[in-house]
Amino acid sequence: RRPIHILITYRFETKLPTDTHKGTSELHSVDKMRSTTSASMIVAVVMGLPTTAASRETINFDFAWRQMTIGSGPPSPPSPPSPRAKNCTAPETGYNYGTGAIVSKTVETWQDCCDLCASYDTCVAWDFNPGTDLVEPNCYVKDNAIPKVKADRITGRLPALPPSPAPPESPFAKKDFDDSAWALVDAPHDMLIEGKRDPTNPATQGFLPRGEGWYRKHFKLPAEWKGQAVWVYFEGIFHETTMWINDEPLSYHPAGYTSFWHRLDNQSVVYGDDGENVLSIYVNALSGTGWWYEGGGLTRHNYLVSTNQVHAVPDRVWVHANITGSIRTNGPSPADGLTAATAMFTAEAVVANTDDTGSDASVALRVSIVDLSSDKEVASGTSATAHVASGAESALKVTMADVPDVQLWSVGRPALYEMVATVLVNGQVVDSVNVTTGVRSIAFDANKGLFVNEKSVKLRGFCDHSNFGGVGSAVPDRVNLFRVQTLRAVGGNAWRMAHNPPIPARLHIMDSLGMIAMDENRDYGGQHGQGGSTEETVAMELNDMADLVQRDRSHPSVLIWSFCNEVGCNNESSAALFRQVAYAHDGTRPVTQNHLGSGTHPLSMYSLDVQGMSHKSGDVMDNFHQNNPTKPLVSSECCSCLSQRGEDEDACPNPRPSRCTQGCTGSCYGKNDSSGVFYNNEISECTSSQVAYSDSRDFNAGTFLWSGFDYLGESRGWPQTVKCRGAVADIAGFAKESFGWIRSWWLSNISKGDFGRPTLAAEHTGGNDDTVFIVESWRAPYGAASGATTRSIHVYSNAPTVTLFVNGKSVGSASIDFFGTATFNVTYAPGNLTAVGYATSGAVLGSFTRLSYGAATALRVSVDAPNVHTGTGSALVADGEDTAMVRAEVVDADGNLVFSANNNITFTITSGPGRVWATHSGNPASQHPPSAPWEPA
Repeated sequence: RRPIHILITYRFETKLPTDTHKGTSELHSVDKMRSTTSASMIVAVVMGLPTTAASRETINFDFAWRQMTIGSGPPSPPSPPSPRAKNCTAPETGYNYGTGAIVSKTVETWQDCCDLCASYDTCVAWDFNPGTDLVEPNCYVKDNAIPKVKADRITGRLPALPPSPAPPESPFAKKDFDDSAWALVDAPHDMLIEGKRDPTNPATQGFLPRGEGWYRKHFKLPAEWKGQAVWVYFEGIFHETTMWINDEPLSYHPAGYTSFWHRLDNQSVVYGDDGENVLSIYVNALSGTGWWYEGGGLTRHNYLVSTNQVHAVPDRVWVHANITGSIRTNGPSPADGLTAATAMFTAEAVVANTDDTGSDASVALRVSIVDLSSDKEVASGTSATAHVASGAESALKVTMADVPDVQLWSVGRPALYEMVATVLVNGQVVDSVNVTTGVRSIAFDANKGLFVNEKSVKLRGFCDHSNFGGVGSAVPDRVNLFRVQTLRAVGGNAWRMAHNPPIPARLHIMDSLGMIAMDENRDYGGQHGQGGSTEETVAMELNDMADLVQRDRSHPSVLIWSFCNEVGCNNESSAALFRQVAYAHDGTRPVTQNHLGSGTHPLSMYSLDVQGMSHKSGDVMDNFHQNNPTKPLVSSECCSCLSQRGEDEDACPNPRPSRCTQGCTGSCYGKNDSSGVFYNNEISECTSSQVAYSDSRDFNAGTFLWSGFDYLGESRGWPQTVKCRGAVADIAGFAKESFGWIRSWWLSNISKGDFGRPTLAAEHTGGNDDTVFIVESWRAPYGAASGATTRSIHVYSNAPTVTLFVNGKSVGSASIDFFGTATFNVTYAPGNLTAVGYATSGAVLGSFTRLSYGAATALRVSVDAPNVHTGTGSALVADGEDTAMVRAEVVDADGNLVFSANNNITFTITSGPGRVWATHSGNPASQHPPSAPWEPA
């Protein structure tokens, strides 16, 4: 019934600094997903300038962390009385704070409910249902307090506990602590995904416990690095992080999704033969900022960097371009690309002088722009010389005007350039940074939607969280490539980073493949403004927004910044502050938020370039457009439809309702049934009715479906651990049946002359751009034992007419309207079921066949990534981190997929330096350990 995905990582052993990579960045290559960069080589080759011994080296810092997670299993309240119980004095009647519950328990009074909340460190709100003659009184303990709605409840809030960094006297922070018994792990790593699932754990986290843990890194610094600037760069650690280096406190970082770095050379580090250094990191993920599974730990990549004391500051080097001449097409198809007659590149960098000897420096910035399609330099320039005092910084700028024949970044052909920014001191190269970018124009029109490079582009996008299958929040780069290509395969051209700054690799991939990004900030409204919990103030969250913008502003895929999501946007006056931050550090992109404020002319609207809307009907769009005719709008989130791959409608005729509020632990077959079937796979009506709101209105720039993939957490009752909102694929990446409906109307029905249509290779599409797809499997009727003889069959297609055949004999034809579906009632007969799509001329546009199947006899194993047919490359990179996605399917003697199989499948590495990272079948109620090499089909 369910195929299995296994993730295999290929690795090798290295020690610092022998894994330093030199040469140009290759992030524009989809086969070589990641490469750290020491730019001194390209500087010498491209510009012929002298370099010093202190040019930049960047070392992968992901390997060989010692790790220990504190505790596991369901939360255990401490012994009463709690120090917070004294706050249980001011309940509110008639309201309900928050969503979901980390604990639900029968209690007698609201005071008991408040005391129960106080006994959990992560509880910030509670609500008490007094009950009725038929229903016992119940208490709901919550880790969020948004929204506040009217309800027949007694409710209240408790102040969050203060931040809890590990105490300095913790033995785990000591350099000489013996951590040899701890697990040896590599980043990205999710320390919580292996926790024990339990119905008393938070449903928001997929019934996994939140937790806390430690990471310790033993490393040596090369002797030649002494006297240089050295820092460690983290792409993101979730959630609140406290660090020590060699027994000395280093930092406290409260934001779980932003990138950050810390200097080491001004700490008590040692070099060469003087010994090793120990970096100790305490990660407090007992609380989170979201209501989905967020994981915890070193969930992203990390780097160790060495360069001159006069250097470019991390994430403060960027490049942008303005099109100054006319735009022409390179050929008859958008895939041929676009060219600007002239463009102007502007490079900016903040250079720091961290030399503590008091030496000032005369600094200039030399910039080279290289066309990555030809590796030829197309522009260059040097800034004016700046005097940078010891301990100071200086902003340098280089403008290169009238650059001719600039290739443009577009959905159909995403041309890329690389900026090499070189820091010069007295004419010598002391530091260099490579930044990949692209050139394109952006314009949102209040009546006609989005224009990229003066060409109309309808956004056909998706929203997704940063978690996947058995790896949790530590999503490998190759898997993110697979996810982008899966969305492009159905016609998707945009991806919203919901609801937080993404791992940078996602944006690098989207740059390379022409996928538009809505880049979103996480924390916005104070400690509980986003529906979760953070120790950050609004002022600190403005700094987070600044960090996001400064890190991601060179990416051509990022077309718009988003301040916040839904309930997190309720403080409408904050939009003006976040707009100021975005424009202060960028100003080349519009800003939005995933929320329509209150009133005809919402306060926040005046701070937005584009009004975002979340799950709004066409009437709301029309009213807004009528009342605000000059304000562009976009459906930044829409279209929530619950579905479950492989579960036919006639097997699950009564799926759980999308707004289920009671009895949410049930399945299609009844509340106490344990089948694991909750929804069916036919959601075309649900999807089409909501997508049409934006697709049928020219003034709407487009839509972002919620969501592209199923995701961990936000569970709708035990035993579900997954939210089944994915419209394209399940949590393991297997295509859902709705994949066929979306592909019919967002790819096959879109003209190849449309500048918003992704360009796909023939092997990626199977050589046929038209879609014909049968939703159901071909097996005996589910009520056959009771005399049933017919099956309900649905066909998705962009063809005007579809004819259905059973064993070669026509059993009927149906016309398909725009956004429609063909439906048949067919008498079952073993053999083959074939749908053929016809044009109005009678020409065959495509066909699709389902086969009945026999008993399970074998496994069919294949590789989904890397695979040219999925657009994910042709080979793995032996860098110790690249990951393969291996698919196993249960088949019968004739090789037909056995949809009803539930055999346990075990994976074993038989040769080579690989390891099984995780397995998952897509089952939304899977309870097996993610890292186990087995999983039931």
